[in-house]
Amino acid sequence: MYTEKLQRLGLNLSEAKVYFILLDVGRAQAGEISKKSQINRTTVYDALERLIERGLVTYVISANKKIFRSVKPAVLIEKIKETEKIATEILPELEDLYKKSKEREESDIYRGRSGIKSILWDILKYKKYVAFGSSGRFSDIMKHDFLMFQKRKKELKIKAKVILNESLIKSESVQKAYSQFRFIPDEYSAPTTTFVYDDKIAVIIWSETPIATVISSKDVAKSYKSYFELLWKQAKK
Repeated sequence: MYTEKLQRLGLNLSEAKVYFILLDVGRAQAGEISKKSQINRTTVYDALERLIERGLVTYVISANKKIFRSVKPAVLIEKIKETEKIATEILPELEDLYKKSKEREESDIYRGRSGIKSILWDILKYKKYVAFGSSGRFSDIMKHDFLMFQKRKKELKIKAKVILNESLIKSESVQKAYSQFRFIPDEYSAPTTTFVYDDKIAVIIWSETPIATVISSKDVAKSYKSYFELLWKQAKK
């Protein structure tokens, strides 16, 4: 029981056993500790070295032999306080590093309707998005989820600019979507839809089992938004 609690304080199993034995017997040689703990002598020596480095164990040399003893348990609390102080001091720097790492490029793969649904719900966290390349399969494949997405988008007053094929002007995708539309010739149709929102790009392939790649990158999202604006200017109202 005590060894388990000592492990929760940062000691590994062998260190916890060695420290507990020294607390119990007061002082002992490595061989004695090895017998009591049933840990081989080499592991005991390694554990003792680490405990000495932690300031939890000391030793004296008597008759050319090392006699080890534990330091008072209150040192454990002092070590924890010291660790907490160090963590508090470096926390701002660690937070900065974490934020910078989040700005790096990341990509995730989503499969099936449930995977696409999670992307749609992620889009709803932001105030606006743009989309292009849809061939009308969005509503066909997502069905009820497509309608719920449009409903929530309207309720949240999310602004959306979408470029579709000309043949979809009177489609359900247009009639039931809360978006601003423009259209391009059908010859440029594709089996994918690209959503660009915040610093993310979601490219969805509308196959029988839809699959999507979501890329998180400020620079890539910026370039996609620029490309979209170019298409938007050329597309018909």
